[in-house]
Amino acid sequence: MTDQTAKTARLMKVAEAIVREMDRQGIAEAVADLGFDVMELARVVVRTADGDVIPFRRPPGH
Repeated sequence: MTDQTAKTARLMKVAEAIVREMDRQGIAEAVADLGFDVMELARVVVRTADGDVIPFRRPPGH
């Protein structure tokens, strides 16, 4: 398996876990209707797990 294939497989496993949890909580359809990007969240989760610092944006004036 190539490095890129392994990274993609990891990303997909994380995305699937996020969707399963949202479904378990009964919110999967609602967030999908709002245009929620589960893949972007999965990318952030993987980066965080790898030890990258994820900056949070603050609203202007805070």
